[in-house]
Amino acid sequence: MTPEQLKASILQYAMEGKLVKQDPNDEPASELVKKIENEKNQLVEEGKIKKGRKTGAIAENEKPFDIPNSWSWIRLNAIANDIGDGLHGTPKYTSNGEYSFINGSNLKSGSISLVNAKHIDKAEYEKIKINLDKKSILISLNGTLGNLAKYNNEKVALGKSAGYVVLTNNLVFDYIYVFLESPVFKSFYTQNYTGTTIKNIPLKALRNCPIPLPPIEEQKRIVAKIEKLMPLVDEYAESYNRLQKIDNEFEDKLKQSVLQYAMEGKLVKQNPSDEPASELIKKIENEKAELVKEGKIKKSKKLPAITDDEKPFDIPNSWEWVKLGNIVDYVQRGKSPKYDKESTRYPIISQKCVQWDGIHLEFAKHLKEDFWEGLPSYRFVTKGDLLFNSTGTGTVGRVIKVTEPFNKVPVDSHVTVIRLNQNICNSYILYFLMSPIIQKNLDDYLTGTTKQKELGLASIQNIVVSLPPLEEQKRIVAKIEKIMNSINNH
Repeated sequence: MTPEQLKASILQYAMEGKLVKQDPNDEPASELVKKIENEKNQLVEEGKIKKGRKTGAIAENEKPFDIPNSWSWIRLNAIANDIGDGLHGTPKYTSNGEYSFINGSNLKSGSISLVNAKHIDKAEYEKIKINLDKKSILISLNGTLGNLAKYNNEKVALGKSAGYVVLTNNLVFDYIYVFLESPVFKSFYTQNYTGTTIKNIPLKALRNCPIPLPPIEEQKRIVAKIEKLMPLVDEYAESYNRLQKIDNEFEDKLKQSVLQYAMEGKLVKQNPSDEPASELIKKIENEKAELVKEGKIKKSKKLPAITDDEKPFDIPNSWEWVKLGNIVDYVQRGKSPKYDKESTRYPIISQKCVQWDGIHLEFAKHLKEDFWEGLPSYRFVTKGDLLFNSTGTGTVGRVIKVTEPFNKVPVDSHVTVIRLNQNICNSYILYFLMSPIIQKNLDDYLTGTTKQKELGLASIQNIVVSLPPLEEQKRIVAKIEKIMNSINNH
């Protein structure tokens, strides 16, 4: 159970009347509701608040669970003087204003965060102010739904995504705050929000929200019990997060060990019937020579021979050390693009799009049509290509395989396309580039300044690969994928 699930369970139990014992001597919640109603009527008579809209009785299908006999189901509006939201518009900002203008995104962990808040002066504040007091709870109605803050006389004005609930009686404040933190309330607004991309909690729904209300003395016991339990939940969270970190590090180290073993020829048995990798390399060399003769490809520069110092470990006899550039049909960084901010027709893959779990075109920018049309066909990624991030702190070295066909999508100059020869298992080379052999030694391949390290084309072509026979490459890939799935699903 995660810390969040544990906290949610405690709050759920509290809302169902199962966290503390009921006391038959407690004055029932129905009497408390009457007192609050009388208090509200008195405030209306004195002109201190407006008369609220009458809300209907709570139907049985609105009650998500049974509550103790001494409790009452009431609507939030019944115990609040005012429920609303902030300014629907933009105020006049000033750099040295003494009041902060906040929205729902400023409500975090029970407090108002003024980080990145803009400011207004007193005159502007007076135009848009809402009469909040220490019985007020602020709630995010838009985007980060349900985030809460206790109002503590801060000098703030509210925007439209910051809702507020001004309670009639301070006695119920702590319990109502706990209710608004609970999964009961989350379930309510999840069923009642509007919008698709950006979700909103409508004020009408908030006002009509059904609340399981205990007697006031039981409310105090519930709040006290929760305050006692939450530090224990925090302690549990620390231990849980520590274990999660250990678990994640163990998983990562285990995966890295699997890849290291695979690339050293220790993951699967060698089969003496396999055609050795030396024959495979000859076949690729002959194919390339024939294509050069036919004028289909240009003759590439000869790469330097591999020295013994470049071989980090011993490999089986049927394997060969080979430069990556000698087993590819095409390796090239993308062109510097011309973007079109208005269009969404021609996406281009950048290093942000290349994540360890695949290609994320939602991060892609889009090209001008004439630039896109001017690209030769080989510039567009094809199924089976490897995409290798070549620049960017934190992104350089990430590599993925294109597993689905794309409709003429190129890469930009921060990504290198590696198109392997058909006689090579591209997934094997993918795992080689993902292995500690490359990833732990990435700095050895990078050039440039501290501010802009990059993986140059020459560095990629000169990567020294431990190459098994083709059939063993396939067996290694199958074994790696089986083990990785097992680790991920453990």
